[in-house]
Amino acid sequence: MILTFRTLQAFIPFFLLVFLMSPARADEICRHVSPKGDDRWPGTESKPWKSLSHAVESLRSMDGDVRLVVGGGEYHLTAPLVLNGLSGRKIVVEAAPGESPVIRGDRRITGFRKVKGKDYLEANLKALGINDFGNPCSRESLLDLYWNGKRQRLARYPDEGFLMSGKALGETRVDDVTLKEGVFSYNEDRISGWAEEKDPWIYGYFRWDWSDQYQKTVSIDPENKVITLSEPWHHYGYKDGFRYYGINILSELDSPGEYYVDREKGKLYWYPPEEYSKGDEVSLSVYDRDFMLVIGDLENVTIRGLWLEGGRRGAISISGSRDILLDRVRISCFGGDGVYLTGSRDVTLEGCLIETMGHGGIKASGGDRKTVDKAGYVIDNTIVRDFSLFKHTYDPAIYFKGCGLTVTHCEFSGSSSSAMRIDGSEALVEFNHFHDLVRESDDQGGIDMFFNYGYRGVVIRFNLWEDIKGGSLHGAAGVRFDDMVSGQTVYGNIFKNVGALNFGAVQIHGGKDNVVDNNVFYNCHAGVSFSPWSQESWDRYLDSEEVRKQLYEQVVIDSPLFLGRYPELREDPHSHVNRNYIRNNLAVGCPVMFLRENGQNVLQNNSALFMGESAEHVKPLEYYLSPEVLASFGLMPIPWEKIGPGR
Repeated sequence: MILTFRTLQAFIPFFLLVFLMSPARADEICRHVSPKGDDRWPGTESKPWKSLSHAVESLRSMDGDVRLVVGGGEYHLTAPLVLNGLSGRKIVVEAAPGESPVIRGDRRITGFRKVKGKDYLEANLKALGINDFGNPCSRESLLDLYWNGKRQRLARYPDEGFLMSGKALGETRVDDVTLKEGVFSYNEDRISGWAEEKDPWIYGYFRWDWSDQYQKTVSIDPENKVITLSEPWHHYGYKDGFRYYGINILSELDSPGEYYVDREKGKLYWYPPEEYSKGDEVSLSVYDRDFMLVIGDLENVTIRGLWLEGGRRGAISISGSRDILLDRVRISCFGGDGVYLTGSRDVTLEGCLIETMGHGGIKASGGDRKTVDKAGYVIDNTIVRDFSLFKHTYDPAIYFKGCGLTVTHCEFSGSSSSAMRIDGSEALVEFNHFHDLVRESDDQGGIDMFFNYGYRGVVIRFNLWEDIKGGSLHGAAGVRFDDMVSGQTVYGNIFKNVGALNFGAVQIHGGKDNVVDNNVFYNCHAGVSFSPWSQESWDRYLDSEEVRKQLYEQVVIDSPLFLGRYPELREDPHSHVNRNYIRNNLAVGCPVMFLRENGQNVLQNNSALFMGESAEHVKPLEYYLSPEVLASFGLMPIPWEKIGPGR
């Protein structure tokens, strides 16, 4: 970090915050719940209810607005908390002042003992009342182990990185390099020992390094060094020399932080980290419902100060609702996604923390692109970190589909792939900090938009992008417009240590009329990279049935509404292929300003300093962000002090 963008101090320890509550109104019914209460009591402050499920169900019999105050402590769920059937009333569910209620879906594991002759411990899960062991490598019922809130690693080989396969041995050819069936040779003698394992799986990028999958093995043939995988096979097929590793393998339980569950014996085996001390909290996710909290068909609901933790699937579902606020809600240690938001209006996440997620942070769909009717979703002052821990691609911190999203003053970090994917229009992404992303997958960006010429009105401005340097074949970018994405704006951003291989900090693949203006590229692989399309390819896709459906059924790009709102669409879509507007940018200490710029773009006032020179000539980034220095190169001020949470 080069600036004071970090504000994790405002969130950690998150649960020690004193929650600011609005006072109860005289006409509002106020009820209380506490782990020390009793469901036979009336739910008053002095005689609170005990269980959240009883408290939530009791709200249905009350008339008028309701406030449920949740006392500190732990609440274990066996079924979701469902808020519905309460239309016409204001509902507030909030933590008691200064307290930290935790809704848990995990179970503490105790009674560990040393396994003779091994470096790991074992615990009897059946003796602890745990009999549902889920699935080791399926998102439908992930069984995850946590130590002091840190996700442990299912026993695998190698412990880090990947092996390279031998030849793909299927019988059906898909293309020149790909075979359909999941049969391949391996090179390492060590793998032959997996033939005796009960349930070994293979994780890999079997064809493209942006498409990963877990696959169960059918057999391992030590004599011929061949692995056969179970159907369904990977939909892109298998090539020679793909990246993979073995997982859920007891014989590979050999490193601190690894674990394995013997589902036949009901035993957990765990190699504790070196820092482990007896009495540390070790927990296993057991809650196996789709969500912990479900909000459906409601208006005017506030959830404030609750902490949800330890489910196998998702945390919160919001559907068909309006005027919903998640205020300082913490979600951690889930196998699935944090918040699933669909078909709603005016939903805000404010000051939330989502971390340690097997899949994504927030999946949201809403609004109507055809009528430019905005959903009004706002994600503000929120941190999403350490996500896509199980599914390593296409499960970002935020996935938005539709029309009308604002993401502001947030921080996104710690992922093998992207932080954000936008499949839609009218999105504003500003004052956010993106860092430590695209660590494993290829052909990705910190933000990705993909293959739809009808997406319009996305503005990405005043964000900080740091340390996005991954990729194995094509590369990684900060902002990536892929396959025909056009007409978007990237303004006033700061890119530091971004871009790799064939990608610059901003990567445009086949799109046009994108505007990249007033940005600073500092120590990046390149400022902007292009992958131009031929006129023939552009015309072929534009006239294809799939794209015409996108442009004239999903939306109508030649309607008066669209032509008035997006004037660039008044031009023939077939014209000026690959023309983008790249202007008023400053690159400092980058090898090149542009990659594969073929003369079709409009380039104006782009300045480059110390290109390809050693770092000793380059001043700190703060120097180049001063208004005076920016003005000397024709750039407008960039309000970098406002970037990040807590601003």
